[in-house]
Amino acid sequence: MAQQQASYAIVKVDNGGKLSHDQKQKIAREFNYSETVFLYSTDGKDHRVELFTPVNEMQFAGHPIIGTGHLLFRESTASVTERPTSLTIMTKAGPVPVTYDRESQIVHASVPHNIHIHQQEAALDQICAVQASMESASDLSEVKTTHPAVSMVKGVTYALVDLTKRRDIFSNLVPGASPQLNLDEGWAPSFTGVMYYRLLHPCTQSGGDVVIWELRVRMIAINLEDPACGSGACSLSAYLALSYGQLSQNHRFIIQQGSEMGRSSRIIVDVGLDEDGRRVRDIKLAGQAAFVAEGKMYVD
Repeated sequence: MAQQQASYAIVKVDNGGKLSHDQKQKIAREFNYSETVFLYSTDGKDHRVELFTPVNEMQFAGHPIIGTGHLLFRESTASVTERPTSLTIMTKAGPVPVTYDRESQIVHASVPHNIHIHQQEAALDQICAVQASMESASDLSEVKTTHPAVSMVKGVTYALVDLTKRRDIFSNLVPGASPQLNLDEGWAPSFTGVMYYRLLHPCTQSGGDVVIWELRVRMIAINLEDPACGSGACSLSAYLALSYGQLSQNHRFIIQQGSEMGRSSRIIVDVGLDEDGRRVRDIKLAGQAAFVAEGKMYVD
């Protein structure tokens, strides 16, 4: 969540509580946030969640996992100094180990991934078809004619559109539908979105071997703009790290999002590559969260 305006909802389902798939979809549609998390009560350290957008169920969504981690750590019955600092959140994409840093109040998540770069890139016409501001633009110079399509896991795919040289187009983006992408065999059906991004500075190398990137992004899909998109940030970060794997095995991405909506967020993604820089070894997502409201919902 960001700056006292909700980015997603977390619905706690008590022990014995049963919701059908249709009920969960209707609840997510009623909230109309980018994602709604259904958190199931357990007695152990593992916590099961299901993730929905207003139109479909997701295998994984990054930023809601960070918020769920904050909620679970905050609600621990132990005293502040004795509360656990690690737990596991079970998603349909796999287990997500999360840790909490009390001093910085940041949750870190080790993200399940199966990064796949599709053979056929998204054509500019496919992007313009779902982005009215670009479809009506008279000048699309310095915008590439094709854009990578990257799946983070099966069922979660993003087209990555580099608008570094076109700040004007980036600023004028509007909500639009999800793009129709040509995915490789075995990777459909999938949620699809568009990650528009700008590199704020050329990437730099820290005193160690970590390459630092700073970006501003906007993610648009299902006629909504997401103020903080963790899975999209991971997909984009993994693609850029692989594209510049010759620089280092370790890349850190500092990602700003949501300011155009008045709902600023900041996400950090760390990507580790294997020794030859051609495969993703691990992805870690980190961020803060603010709790803005709480209540009860009654379901017939």
